[in-house]
Amino acid sequence: MFRKFWDSYKNNFKKEILVHILIIIGLIGIVCIALSSCFEQKPEISQEPEVTETSEQEAYREALQNQLSVMLSQIAGVGRAEVLVTLEGSKTCHYAQDADSRYVTVGGSQKEALIESVSLPAVTGVIVACEGGSQSTVQETVYQTVSVACGLRFSQIYVTALEQK
Repeated sequence: MFRKFWDSYKNNFKKEILVHILIIIGLIGIVCIALSSCFEQKPEISQEPEVTETSEQEAYREALQNQLSVMLSQIAGVGRAEVLVTLEGSKTCHYAQDADSRYVTVGGSQKEALIESVSLPAVTGVIVACEGGSQSTVQETVYQTVSVACGLRFSQIYVTALEQK
């Protein structure tokens, strides 16, 4: 009778150890999977479009001012023209995304996001001071020219006479 009890106890003990070992192996596997997703290296790309340095914005603004000044000074009656352009924000880069809204990356060991498009800052206003700015016909011509060139409403443009020195 003792032999029978001992065999029964021995079989149950082996089964329990086997169950415990399988549970422990399963838990170790789950922990390994969870840890591997934590250490996965993902390219760090912000959700917001990239904002570049102000020196590029300043160079863009100055180029616009120079182009407008040259163009306006060639119009009859305008004379010498000084132009001030104001911009909204700065140049932004928009990155390519796949169907799952994840950024598309390129490159080997140093992955970089693929730039889909670059937007220049929007012109929000223009001030023009010109020699012929006191004449209403010249002012109207300057308003229309700047409006067409920059895509602005008349309320975003100001034209005045340049001070005589």
